[in-house]
Amino acid sequence: MKGTNVHAGHREKMREKYERAGADAFLPHELLEMLLFYAVPYRDTNPTAHLLIERFGSLSGVLAASPEDLCEVPGIGEYAASLIAAVKEISDAAIAENLPDRRENRRTIARRAREELRGSANDRTVAYFLDNSYSLLGAETVYDGYLGAAGFRDKLIVRPALKIRASFVVLASCHASRSSRADENEIEASDHFRKSLRLSGLTLLEHFLFSGDYVTSLSEYFPEEERAARERDAFFACGGRGGMNDEN
Repeated sequence: MKGTNVHAGHREKMREKYERAGADAFLPHELLEMLLFYAVPYRDTNPTAHLLIERFGSLSGVLAASPEDLCEVPGIGEYAASLIAAVKEISDAAIAENLPDRRENRRTIARRAREELRGSANDRTVAYFLDNSYSLLGAETVYDGYLGAAGFRDKLIVRPALKIRASFVVLASCHASRSSRADENEIEASDHFRKSLRLSGLTLLEHFLFSGDYVTSLSEYFPEEERAARERDAFFACGGRGGMNDEN
């Protein structure tokens, strides 16, 4: 009879098996076959599921494929491609809800640095290493002592940044006993590290200078056009996680 799904019995058995044993009882193509039930009501979806695995290599490969690429597989139309793409996006969103937000911004790094340097008896400089999404990869003290005496030893910061495969660096230095204002030697050292990092494909996002409860930015001495570009960046926007003055 026209409109009758001749595969209804098979589909019902697949659903019953899923309810009884869960996804672990199915092969990857069988999971895709069941998913396609909801987009292809009147056709055997098993051959299409096999073609998808063959084309994209794995179940995860199928889910990661673009709708345009999915539509190139025989048996996959617009609705089926949209369903597969939606499953991937919904799954990613659900996983993200349970992951801690590791992204940093100017405010959160300033907080970390303040706690790290609070009560330091001696001058020191800490580097915070971030990846492309501003997630913190690690932090370490890169220089003990007066920053102005650090000279131009690039390896102090460049080497650990490259070792951890960072994209961005934030520096935080502290004055243990001097004026809160940076002197010429400190400004020169900061500028040198900024340029050295850039030559190595890295970016110095910020350089804080702490003195007691006072904090200033050595990055205010960057060229004007570079400051403007930085301040348009998401790291400085602090979107959804507070303003930029919390470190003061």
